[in-house]
Amino acid sequence: MSRARWRPLALLPAAALGALLLTGCGNHGHAADSPGSASPAPAASELAHMQKLLDDADSAAAVADSDAAADK
Repeated sequence: MSRARWRPLALLPAAALGALLLTGCGNHGHAADSPGSASPAPAASELAHMQKLLDDADSAAAVADSDAAADK
């Protein structure tokens, strides 16, 4: 597979993470929730895991950009 075809594949983790964050942050229409109530904060281990996923996606995208620039 050529390097140009790898670039979209490298961006999939970043897109998946973005979709996960967007769906996790929305109000799901729970009638029992009062307008002023807030969700509990995520655990530190969850935040660290999400940060690692984001860093890995950024790294993969940077590699794909570098490979694409080298192919020109």
